[in-house]
Amino acid sequence: MQCVKLTQLLNDAPVLFVSNKIVFNSLAVFSISTDSRSIKKNDLFIALPGEKYDGHSFIDDAIRGGAGCIIFENEKIKSIERQLRDTSRVLFVGVPDTRKIFGKIAENYLKLFSLKKIVITGSAGKSTTKRLISSVLSQRYTVVSSAMSFNNDVGVPKTVLTVDDNTDMLIQEFGTNHPGEITYLSNIVHQDYALITNIGPAHIGFFGNEENIAREKKCAVDVLGQSGVAFLNAEDKYFRFLGKGINTKIKSFGLNKGDLYPERIIKIDVYGSEFILTGKKIKAKALGEHGILNATAAALLGLTLGLTKGEIKAGIESYTEEKGRGNIYTWKGVTIIDESYNANPLSVSASLNHIGKISIRGKKVFIFGDMLELGNQSEFYHRKIAEEIIKHGITSLYTYGQKARVTGEALKEAGHTSVFNFLDIDELVNSLRKEVKIGDIILVKGSRNMELEEVIKELIKQ
Repeated sequence: MQCVKLTQLLNDAPVLFVSNKIVFNSLAVFSISTDSRSIKKNDLFIALPGEKYDGHSFIDDAIRGGAGCIIFENEKIKSIERQLRDTSRVLFVGVPDTRKIFGKIAENYLKLFSLKKIVITGSAGKSTTKRLISSVLSQRYTVVSSAMSFNNDVGVPKTVLTVDDNTDMLIQEFGTNHPGEITYLSNIVHQDYALITNIGPAHIGFFGNEENIAREKKCAVDVLGQSGVAFLNAEDKYFRFLGKGINTKIKSFGLNKGDLYPERIIKIDVYGSEFILTGKKIKAKALGEHGILNATAAALLGLTLGLTKGEIKAGIESYTEEKGRGNIYTWKGVTIIDESYNANPLSVSASLNHIGKISIRGKKVFIFGDMLELGNQSEFYHRKIAEEIIKHGITSLYTYGQKARVTGEALKEAGHTSVFNFLDIDELVNSLRKEVKIGDIILVKGSRNMELEEVIKELIKQ
């Protein structure tokens, strides 16, 4: 973050309380933190309320860490009377809602810079596509890209605040599990380009149906002006809907159609893929057909922003996956594909399609954790995964959680005998150790809260 006056960051923001107006009008901000554990001298600390912790409970820690300014929610002013009285060296600023103020600060900060802003959203493949785009554009430009899944009303401002005068491109992932979030995030970033990977039933429990999900994702391209570009999946069933009525140029990508698609897929194996794109043979670590699709999307964006075919090839080939998003491990002759970071019906189907097409001499084992936030359609989608397991020739299913157990029961009903249900990770791991053999392949996938990375840690430590 570059040094900015506090008054610039809070421009047009509702400020209800200031402990020292002279300091408020002159204070320069060098760094902002929402975590009292990372506070440095003279930092601005924003006390954010959360589901597990309330930042207001850590104001004392922030002061001890050297914070020079505290932004708090004004309705909690009575709870910090002691700090206000005893800590005159610290500027206190009261606002109605610290989460919204954090967004406003990020919006005001970003307006100070001249750079291209690219947003990626969709139901699956967001993070992989973001990293591929970052790898491609980094061949020529200085890029700031959102870390891991910094894609919500806290993560987006954190990423924005890492921009500086040297930044050419901001590449920002947008996530959503409630209506209105994409519009809110767009009002922070004011993107020039937006890419939607696909539409599927992720978080459908909060949206009711896929049409509402598509409507929410479309907000990312609705805000684009005539000079912007919307990048859309030509093979997605909501392609026409997403492009309808928007006042911007549309470019499309796909596996078999669109403005850009691979000329030929040469090989897909457990370690990645090889394909011809823009006339270049590319070897990528991106897994499966869905990985090639994501690479194609990144290439299309790169071409639009003026990169050469050689730069695009180099960018795709230098891509590395994030933890839990396609990492490969080997344990006693068994190959493990770690897709443990998250799961929804669309991403699970893509991963099963990938493992189904890999030729191996052993068994194909699927460790499946609950898919969350599917609401009253949870049972339907978990049963649908059983159909995908049969379709792609999975040998054995190990479920973890009550919801994934539905998949196991549906598989048994279809006559599949190699089904094992668990509610305890240690028991699951012990069973795996007895059953898997040299030459087998294991796919691990479940929603974030299921923490299936623990299965892999326990499995490979011996």
